[in-house]
Amino acid sequence: MTTFVYRKGELVDKNVAGPKNEKLGKAAFVISDEMEATRHMATGEYLTSKAKFRRATRDAGCVEVGNEVSTLLKPRQKVELDRGARREAIQRAVYEIRNR
Repeated sequence: MTTFVYRKGELVDKNVAGPKNEKLGKAAFVISDEMEATRHMATGEYLTSKAKFRRATRDAGCVEVGNEVSTLLKPRQKVELDRGARREAIQRAVYEIRNR
């Protein structure tokens, strides 16, 4: 289906029509570093810069999901516990939950 746009008061095929403002011509698309104030969950700060947000994520030892594919695909190391160590870990977890 053909799409039409207005140029100088006339309907023109969008593929043939030039830019809306001919003085500007083609312009580069710029992605800003600024964003709405967003709370960083690891630090609790509100940041308005994407670069500072990513730096705070790295400094906190966290991974920004979606950017680090190699980290996400790496298999987890299996932690071997003997029977006694496992019992101690369970007792410690129960103690921590009960004594909050």
